[in-house]
Amino acid sequence: MRLKQNLYGANHAENSATFEDLIAQNEAKIVNLIYGMVGNLHTAQDLAQEAFLKAFKAYDTFEGKAKFSTWLYRIAVNITLDYQRKESHKKEALCTEGDPGDQQAPTTTSDPDHKCQKNAVKEILFQQIAQLPEQQREVFVLREINGCSTKEVAEILSCSVELVKWRLHKARSELRKKLQGEVRYRDTGHYSLTPHGLE
Repeated sequence: MRLKQNLYGANHAENSATFEDLIAQNEAKIVNLIYGMVGNLHTAQDLAQEAFLKAFKAYDTFEGKAKFSTWLYRIAVNITLDYQRKESHKKEALCTEGDPGDQQAPTTTSDPDHKCQKNAVKEILFQQIAQLPEQQREVFVLREINGCSTKEVAEILSCSVELVKWRLHKARSELRKKLQGEVRYRDTGHYSLTPHGLE
C-alpha cells in the first residue's frame, strides 16, 4: 500500500517522492542510529518501526525547511531516548531481584565466512557504542555511522556545532579505549566503518 503520495510542496525537488520511498531511502540509517544507541538489533528494528509510524502520523507538520532525513532522525532519537528512560526505570525496579538483563555477549567463531565475521564485528562494535554516555553516543552514530554533517547533527540534536565536535572527540577517544581492550574485536579482523556498514 502506498502511503502519502506528496510529502513535499511543489517548490521542493523531492516533491515526487512518496512517503514510502523516503522511508526506504532512510531505513537502514535509522536502524543503525537506534542500534548504536541501544546496542540491540531487534530492539532497534522495533523502535525504527515506531519512528516511521510516528513520522507518518505527523508528516503534515513537516514543512520541508529541513531535510526529511533530519526531521526523521529527530523523531528516532526522541523515541529512543524515551525508550531508554523507561528501560532505566524498569531496571531500577528489578535490581533487587538480580535481573541479569537481556544483553548477551556475542560468541566468537572460527567461521572464515566474511559475512559472518562482519556480523560478529558489528555486534561487538555496536554494543560498545551503546555503552558510551548518551550524548556522545548520539553524536557518534549520527556523524560516523550515518554520515551526517556536523551542522546537520547539531540541527538534529538542537545544540551548537562546537558542542557536537567536542562530544564527537570524546566519543572517539572513549570508543578507541573500549575496543583496544576488547579481545574479541581484535581477533575478528580489520574492517572499515562506513555509512553503509562494515567493509
